[in-house]
Amino acid sequence: MDILAKVSIVFWRFHFYPAVIAALLLTLLFPFLFGVENASIMQSAEIYERFFPLIGLILFLPLYLPDGSEETTSLIKTKRFAYVNILFLRFIQIMLALFLLTCGCLLIFKQSNAAIAFGRFLFGGLANTLFMGGLFAFGFAITAQPVAGLILPLGYYVASLFTGDKYLKIFYLFTLNDQDATSKLVLFVSGIVLVLVSFMLAKRRT
Repeated sequence: MDILAKVSIVFWRFHFYPAVIAALLLTLLFPFLFGVENASIMQSAEIYERFFPLIGLILFLPLYLPDGSEETTSLIKTKRFAYVNILFLRFIQIMLALFLLTCGCLLIFKQSNAAIAFGRFLFGGLANTLFMGGLFAFGFAITAQPVAGLILPLGYYVASLFTGDKYLKIFYLFTLNDQDATSKLVLFVSGIVLVLVSFMLAKRRT
């Protein structure tokens, strides 16, 4: 248990909390910047889906960030704790923070008297962000470059904005107004698969 706590605390203190703070500040700001007060459910869904996935993506940026540090490298070399287990611990922290951030964002909508379907919006927001985070993790695991890793989720986001569901089909990002639960489930599961594949790819480099 000591090593689990140590790995988690080191990740939080030295790498993760700045991303959490940045995402939290943007979450607090964007509903007011884009005017969600008294928004209809269609307006709420449009604003939420177009901006929250980008904010949530920030939480995934530190996933592989500590791997160049001396502490992590030493721990991996000693074989006292498997590298994949370290990645799982980081991923759990990211998902917990994402869940709380998503709930907080939706509470801001409710406090602003914006119409939302809480459960549907919650799962939709988690699915969208997890898929984009999975694309980043996969891209980073292949290239070992954070900027290159960001090309995949940002390219996917832009494709969703400008092509609609014509080419992306079931992977289209903005489907809350269509109440398409299948699409969100596909994004959620695909995001998890991409993250797990990235773990396997990253393990090969250690």
